[in-house]
Amino acid sequence: SQAGGTYTNVINFANLAKVVTTSYTLSYVDNSGEATNMPASATTGTTTTGAFNITDTTPTRVNYIFKGWCTATTNDDTCSGNIIKPGGLYVIGNNPTTFNGSVYAVWKDNTPKTYMQDVDSTSLATLLPNVGDTTTLYDKRDENEYTVGKLADGKYWMLDNLALDLTSSTVLGAMDSTNTNASDTTLGYLKNGGGTTSDQYATAAVANWTSSYSYSAPLVNMGYKNTVPTDATSTAGGYKIGGYYNYCAASAGSYCYGNGTSAGTSSGNATESICPKGWRLPTGNTSGEYQALYNNSNYNTYAKYRAALHLPLSGSLYSGSPSSQGSSGYFWSSTRRNNDAMYYLYLYTSSILPADYSSRSNGYSLRCVLGS
Repeated sequence: SQAGGTYTNVINFANLAKVVTTSYTLSYVDNSGEATNMPASATTGTTTTGAFNITDTTPTRVNYIFKGWCTATTNDDTCSGNIIKPGGLYVIGNNPTTFNGSVYAVWKDNTPKTYMQDVDSTSLATLLPNVGDTTTLYDKRDENEYTVGKLADGKYWMLDNLALDLTSSTVLGAMDSTNTNASDTTLGYLKNGGGTTSDQYATAAVANWTSSYSYSAPLVNMGYKNTVPTDATSTAGGYKIGGYYNYCAASAGSYCYGNGTSAGTSSGNATESICPKGWRLPTGNTSGEYQALYNNSNYNTYAKYRAALHLPLSGSLYSGSPSSQGSSGYFWSSTRRNNDAMYYLYLYTSSILPADYSSRSNGYSLRCVLGS
């Protein structure tokens, strides 16, 4: 108020915020069962600010990086709340008189990876000394994980279908005749050159190709993205489906014409593929590697063969549409049948045809093998 030219301040003490003392207990949850150097089970104390500092102890875990403490119940590698670093401030909020809570350790997998491009028969002989041994390898191009095993032929086989993804805006880069190992290169990507269906993509390697061959149109149906199911880990009959590829895509753009060459003359087998560097497509026909495995007593029945190779009933893409998922499987080889077709492994019902053959325009699964 104002009186005689002076001011007097009137303070309403009832409106001042009350100071609340909170007794707190904050528990630390490992979330993995594998951590060492864990802090004491809980931090306790009192606060009048509604916040306090958590422990500065950092737990450790073999082959993992500790990311911090999550304020919400979480898996060991994700956090749906806030992450607080060791020694950081935990805010209670709402100034309760007592507080009991927990924070959860969040970890980043730092397990050393072995890449398919970095192994050879010598190094795999150490990893997989016995027939039937398996290990996990990764593809450098997209970090996809694959099970690899040693089979009775002494070679090392991918036991999952290739899942290199051809997305709606990318395609395999062009490979030319001077590139003796297409998978030695980093895959370049180019916009689809004329296809209209969202899961079909073309390679620039056939930019001068005409529509006279049996594909539906120039630059269409060169490669396929797996769209049903929607991801590479989906299964058909118990094993991973991966992606679908017609033969132009399977050969990294090197084997696209009706007879495998741009000149239109008769040609031999495909020598390039989109397998990881150092790996290749299995050979086909009655003297090929698929057939040789079937002739081996370890794999000479449907059940043995399918179990050894983890073959899914992955179906195919035929004329751009998914077909036969859950009832059949189709797996390209590197071996030419004639001007129109390549050999492939056919899996259906309870039978195996290791040397069937089909048009290169179909979208089939891929396996890769390492060994001479």
